[in-house]
Amino acid sequence: MVRMSLRSLLSVGSLFLLLVMVADRLPAAIVVAAADSLPEEKSRADLVCDGIDDQVELAASLARARTGEAVIDINPKTQQTVVCRKNHAVKWLPGNYQLSATLEIADAVDCVIRAEGTTFHYQKPTGDAVLIRGMNRCRYNFGTLKTSSADVALRVQPTSKMPALMSYLNFMGLVGENQQGTGLMFDPKYENVCVNRTEGTDIYGFDTGVLVGGAGSRETSASTHGKCDTNWFWISYVRLCNTCIEEGAQGVDCSVWNVNVDASVPGGVAIRTAGGFGKWYVIMGTYTFEGKNKALVLEPGARHSVFEMHPPIQMFSWEDNSGVDSNVILSSESPPYRRFGEIGSK
Repeated sequence: MVRMSLRSLLSVGSLFLLLVMVADRLPAAIVVAAADSLPEEKSRADLVCDGIDDQVELAASLARARTGEAVIDINPKTQQTVVCRKNHAVKWLPGNYQLSATLEIADAVDCVIRAEGTTFHYQKPTGDAVLIRGMNRCRYNFGTLKTSSADVALRVQPTSKMPALMSYLNFMGLVGENQQGTGLMFDPKYENVCVNRTEGTDIYGFDTGVLVGGAGSRETSASTHGKCDTNWFWISYVRLCNTCIEEGAQGVDCSVWNVNVDASVPGGVAIRTAGGFGKWYVIMGTYTFEGKNKALVLEPGARHSVFEMHPPIQMFSWEDNSGVDSNVILSSESPPYRRFGEIGSK
C-alpha cells in the first residue's frame, strides 16, 4: 500500500491546477486580434485587424480550416454527403471590429467560433452584418453586433448545399437603431434550419427582434424541405422593437421559447406567431402601454401551442386570429389549460 503525505497530495493538486490553467489559456487554432486589442493579445494573434474592412481578417481565419466530406441530415432517408469546412476553431479576441461588408460563415461541421468580449460594428445602411450558412454540430459564440442596417444583424440562411442543424448559436447582444431591420433571423428559404439552440442576452432597437421562418413568406418556393423546426431559444431580453418576436407559418413548428419580452414602443407587439406545436415560457411586459400594445397575436396557422405567461395574459391586450381552439394558455387568473377561446382575447 502506497501512502502519500499531505505535502505530496498538495503538490499533485497544485500541478493539476497549473495544467488546467495552462490548458485553458492555450489559443484556438487561429487567433485574431482587433485593432484595439491589448498589446499582449496582439502578440499571440495569427492575424491582427487594422480597424478597416475587418471582415477580411475574420474571414481569413475561417478560410484556414481543413476541408472534407461530411454526411449531413437528421433523417437517414435524406442524408447527403457534402463538402465543407471541418474540425476548425477560431478565437476572435476582445475588441471592436469594423465590418464594411457582410461577414459570411461558410458551410461547416464540428467547428467553433469563440468571440466573447467582441463588438462588431456593421457600417452599411443595407445588408446583413453576419450571415451563417450551413452548420452541423457547430458552436458559434459572438459578442455584441451593432448595426443600423435595414436588413439583419445575425442571419442563419443555409444554401441548398447544406442545412443548418444541431448547432449552438450564442451572442451577448444585437443592437439596432431607429426600429429598423431585424436582430436575429432563422431563414429556411433554401434549406432547413432545424434542431439548433440559441442563447442571447439582449436584443433591442429593431423593427423585428427575432424572426423565425421569414414570417411564412417564401415567394420563390426555393426551399427543398421548407422546415424551420425544433429550435430552442433562450433570450434574456427583447425590447424596443416594433415586434419583439415573430414566427412564420409555413414549415415553422415545435419551437421552444424561454424569453423575456417587452413591447415598449408605441404600437408594438411582443409576440406574433403563426407557428405550430410550440412551447412558450414568457416573462411579459408592454411597459407603459398596457392595454394598448399587443402582448400576443395568434395568426392563422398557429395551432397546438402551449403558452405559459407571467404576468397573466389577462393584464394585457392580445388577439387570437388563429381560427382554431387547439392553442392552450396557462394563467394564474384562470384554471390551468383553458383554451384561448374560453378566456377571451381583448
